[in-house]
Amino acid sequence: MADLDRRDFLKLFGLAGTSAALGGCSESARTLIPYIIPPEDIVPGDADYYATVCRECPAGCGVLAKNRDGRAIKLEGNPSHPVSGGRLCPRGQSSLHGLYNPDRFKGPVVRNPHGKLESASWEQAEELLVRKLAEASKKGRPGSIVFMTDLTNGTMNDLIGLWLKELGQPDGHVIYEPIAYEPLKTANRIVFGFDGIPSYRIDRADFLLSFNAGFLETWISNVEYARQFGSFHEIRPNGKTPFVFVGPRLSMTANNADRWVQVYPGGEYLVALGILRAILDEDLADTLSLDQRTDYSVLTEAWPVEKIVAATGVGEDTIRAVARGFAAARRPLALAEGLSLTVPESTKTAVAANLLCTLNPGTMETLDFSRPTAYGKAAGAVAIRDLSERMRRGEVEVFLCDRANPVFSLPRAWEFRRSLEAVPFVVSFSSAVDETAAHAHLIAPTLTPLESWGDYSPYAGATGLMQPVMGPVSGFSAKHLGDLLISSGKKIAGPERFPFKDFYEVLRNSWSDLWQKNAPDRPFDEFWQQAVQRGGYWAPAPAAVAVTPKRPDFAFPGDNSSGKPRQGYHFTCYPTVQFYDGRQANRFWIQELPDPMTQVTWGGWIELHPDTAKELDVETGDVLRVKSPYGSVEVPALAIYTVPRGTVAMPVGQGHTRFGRFADKLPANPMHLFPPDIDGSSGGILRPEFGVTLEKTGRKDPVAHTDGSFFDFDRGLAELISLGDYKQAVAEGRKPEIVYPLPEGYDPRTDFYPEHVHSDYRWSMVVDLDRCIGCGACVVACYAENNVAVVGKKQVLNSRIMAWLRIQRYFVPDRPQAKWLPLFCQHCDCAPCESVCPVYAPHHGKEGMNNQVYNRCIGTRFCFQNDPYKVRRFNWFTFTRPRPLEWQLNPDVTVRQKGVMEKCSFCVQRVIKAKMVATNEGRKVRDGEFTTACAQTCPTNAFTFGNLLDPDSRVSRLVKDARAYQVFAELNTKPAVIYLKRVTQVLEV
Repeated sequence: MADLDRRDFLKLFGLAGTSAALGGCSESARTLIPYIIPPEDIVPGDADYYATVCRECPAGCGVLAKNRDGRAIKLEGNPSHPVSGGRLCPRGQSSLHGLYNPDRFKGPVVRNPHGKLESASWEQAEELLVRKLAEASKKGRPGSIVFMTDLTNGTMNDLIGLWLKELGQPDGHVIYEPIAYEPLKTANRIVFGFDGIPSYRIDRADFLLSFNAGFLETWISNVEYARQFGSFHEIRPNGKTPFVFVGPRLSMTANNADRWVQVYPGGEYLVALGILRAILDEDLADTLSLDQRTDYSVLTEAWPVEKIVAATGVGEDTIRAVARGFAAARRPLALAEGLSLTVPESTKTAVAANLLCTLNPGTMETLDFSRPTAYGKAAGAVAIRDLSERMRRGEVEVFLCDRANPVFSLPRAWEFRRSLEAVPFVVSFSSAVDETAAHAHLIAPTLTPLESWGDYSPYAGATGLMQPVMGPVSGFSAKHLGDLLISSGKKIAGPERFPFKDFYEVLRNSWSDLWQKNAPDRPFDEFWQQAVQRGGYWAPAPAAVAVTPKRPDFAFPGDNSSGKPRQGYHFTCYPTVQFYDGRQANRFWIQELPDPMTQVTWGGWIELHPDTAKELDVETGDVLRVKSPYGSVEVPALAIYTVPRGTVAMPVGQGHTRFGRFADKLPANPMHLFPPDIDGSSGGILRPEFGVTLEKTGRKDPVAHTDGSFFDFDRGLAELISLGDYKQAVAEGRKPEIVYPLPEGYDPRTDFYPEHVHSDYRWSMVVDLDRCIGCGACVVACYAENNVAVVGKKQVLNSRIMAWLRIQRYFVPDRPQAKWLPLFCQHCDCAPCESVCPVYAPHHGKEGMNNQVYNRCIGTRFCFQNDPYKVRRFNWFTFTRPRPLEWQLNPDVTVRQKGVMEKCSFCVQRVIKAKMVATNEGRKVRDGEFTTACAQTCPTNAFTFGNLLDPDSRVSRLVKDARAYQVFAELNTKPAVIYLKRVTQVLEV
């Protein structure tokens, strides 16, 4: 054991375990004595953190994995990583469920002659793989071996290229991403002559205009852009920088805008043209050259503003006001979603948005062409369609697939499943069951990203380094994809062509090139260890790439039919912050997380305006048959204010049929409504100007949503304040009406109970509603940190969701906007739950926290009845987790049992840890030294946790803000959670 290094020990310990490492200890000995000779860098009870890269989407956020006694139990953002900056989204928080997925393959699976899948050994699997590859390779037919992966770059991409080249298939690698932004890339070539997607700097803009680009949800790099948005939209002495969203649905991003401009799907480009035309008409672009002015006038001559108003229904005053605001800004930025799935005319919209970006030279500061994003390397849908047709013609003999699921994510009309059936040998490297793997002849499960070495560059100059954050999970026999390629390559092409021991050696060799180019003055081992510890290598900022807008070779047609759907209702679908393109649907934290706008869990839905529902005599939960000219789906209705009358919307990501127990048979996949054609303008999936019809099926499928009510009925829950009123309050030095949860907050005339005297600390939380974007990352982080139980759809319908923290959504009655309220235990100084418990289970601690003593609780639920915030959760059952999901549990937090009440603890385990460290160093806990799980992950820094007794702490300063208020302050509960009102900015648009 003494000769094992840390990584080898973790591999042995990684739950195949200590018994093997120690020479065959009994199971009881391994359980009772986890360490006999502990390694030097693992101390029982202390956590280690390993830097790696999140691969839940192509954004490539850097993460730190918390490893406790050999188990990865929590992910946090890596503060040193340029993308995540220490923050994570809900999908990143839930990626541990890919590691502990109970539906992972136990080992290789082979389809027998009768068509049934059966288990096989790795020797059998590799022998079959090598034999089939060798047979196809010897024939020498170009294109006969195809390897499809998700967005892969760096060392793995190089190894796949080498492997295919040695098999005689140098063009066999196909990078497939369902969300590939083909229209956006096309528009960048047309306007900027740039073949790719730049990095956007939202934080440098002073006017933001989004044409359906959901940059806070899934667009390109949502965590990075959410962080930037927090800086862009913060309150400054001169106000807030304006943000206008143009689109067909009140999405999470649209709801964070100062103004949502409603337009039917496909009408976004007309609004963009109207803004451009208004700027030209009023001569607001004084930096345009004469040639540019002439070109843009020709482009827009068929669309005067009056015609656009008639076609879109958007008011002329709105278009001209946005045009004036955009033109007056120094660094205005226009974003276009550039995704052909969601709305028609995406290429036209992206071109029009790019043209707006050329009006002011300052806009170039917000477009970083020196750091193109990795999305530019993904194959377009036209290439995938060509591949599908070649497969069906019998030109592909071996099809290999890793971390891609085209059977689910492509339109059903493409019939990619039939294409797979035409291939003689299909190999899936998926670690768990999915729709594509279900049609494979061989399933050779590979390690998940959290078990693997590797690297990934989200954009040029930022290379994240992946490392195993724990040993392979016991019970699942998987191999590193790189090791499989090397092993099979040796047997087919010869060991001299693949002179590598394993993928780790290939990775180090690849990084030696990076070392020689960037740090040759240091020893390589020092450079490597620093990169492993830091999570990658970030090159110095490259020199700016000057891009000169070119004369656009493009024409906008003089008429537009998308304003009149051929039949039925306007239709839009959209990727969500939870499911992205559907690859996260088998994570049960993600399924239980309420959608930010609809508050729906465990299933899909179709949104229609309440007035539309009334016209159709449809109620929420009625199953509708949604029919397009190309297909149909059945999905429950949701009557809600997120879409205007005449438009319906569906989320992307649900509707799986073979994706594991948490995702299967949940409605519905909108890709079934799409045609089998390609968009000729961009090479993306065609999204024509179709309408949909809605038919009642007569069935019910209750929608499990958690909102309870659309409105807060003026109860002072999620409060708003206008920018003008806030400025006036600051100018007058107006103090907030806060009843401090401190002795000075007590008055013998109004208080029955005496004040609490706190020793050293009075912990408090400030929640800035102006920064909260509603994404729910904090909710999933709380689930992970505090062992919160997942209850499933049936219990959500019974209002038994166990989340300690919920993001409540309330619509504003007088305008198309919603507001969010992160609500959790308020840790009141005069807590009504404490006085009614017969066994004193709710306990007021010396540091102000309302502690819940689980082994005292007898389940009377008196505390819940007396809790005005309804943030306490009762365990109706002993909620369990299928193996091995229980390995993710945080050992610092008790797993609650049936009959026990629970609620937010302010992450008391983190408080205790910080105090222990401070005590050992002979001092008090410093402000900002630690924080809660929700505050740590929030991309926009909406939460601030600290000591209210420290006058210099950030919470002590924030509670004096004129926006500060307490929910239900009139009840005299003296909450320790202080909210800052959201500041509304009424734009004259």
